[in-house]
Amino acid sequence: MYTRWNDYTVYLLNRYGTKVYRIGIDGGFTCPHRSSKHSGGCIYCDALGSSSVYLRTHESNFTRKSSFEKDIDNKIPHPFDDSMATRLSAIDEQILKGKAYLDTRFPSTKRSIYFQAYTNTFDTVEHLKMLYDRALSSGEYVELIISTRPDCITHDVVDLLLSYKKKVMSVWVELGLQSGNEESLKYLNRGHTVEDYKRAVSLLKGGGIEVSTHIILGIPGETDQHILRTASLIREVESDAVKIHNLHVVAGTKLYEAYKRGEVEVPDMADHLYNTILFLTHIPKDIVIQRLVSDTPKHRLAAPRDFPDKGYFLQSLEKSMKEQHVYQGEWIK
Repeated sequence: MYTRWNDYTVYLLNRYGTKVYRIGIDGGFTCPHRSSKHSGGCIYCDALGSSSVYLRTHESNFTRKSSFEKDIDNKIPHPFDDSMATRLSAIDEQILKGKAYLDTRFPSTKRSIYFQAYTNTFDTVEHLKMLYDRALSSGEYVELIISTRPDCITHDVVDLLLSYKKKVMSVWVELGLQSGNEESLKYLNRGHTVEDYKRAVSLLKGGGIEVSTHIILGIPGETDQHILRTASLIREVESDAVKIHNLHVVAGTKLYEAYKRGEVEVPDMADHLYNTILFLTHIPKDIVIQRLVSDTPKHRLAAPRDFPDKGYFLQSLEKSMKEQHVYQGEWIK
């Protein structure tokens, strides 16, 4: 049990009385920034966006490889076309797979629906309702979780999400911020600003929707002051949760090309421990920590290749914080 930060597993146990697992869904969305004619998307993003392990069936032959495959995801077409009928059918299939996966490994637990891959509010409100409705009609769920971009939150989207509070106990939106520093957002080619993020959080929290913020630690050019500025922004908007990612380089991305040219220095475990403790000690203790390290599969990961597994990192983080006698929120002034 981790005691130095507001651990997500403990939070879910306290809130729902049992463990809760997500069923991750690819709803056939894309990303407005990636599909834009001139933008090309974020420099760290590969062709599939984010999706659950049990949905990446095309990768089954690679999961135990010790080396990564350049551009592996870029050679694989989207798993289904963009017609609504096909998207709805695909949701049904994915939920069946997700339930089977969880029933085998984690029976007698509660479930959440998690629209995970790409930008899950980038569509008409009518289409969003059809997709969300279809997923939630497949069973009983305690949460609806939507992953998206700050510049894809509108009043109409918020109103739609609010309507689902009648069906689930909680509605969450995960916003990809990555950094509270404008220069870093430009470097990452995020295509949105800090003000876009602040506006999105205000709209969501004003309607009673809970917000989780994704950040990256170890962005090239960022110092302690940049990390503290990101922590200050998280405090300012009162994000309910955060997901922390260590900077990592995935094959087939623009960041990978820069890494090959020697332009990117990737933080190792010691660096990420330092950055994580700096960040955690400067955010309120009631913010839920949903993630502390990236978990990209080895066959897709170009760097850092020698980063230990998640369990070892979490144990090391707990040990380091104990040795330093610090807790989450320790150094907020």
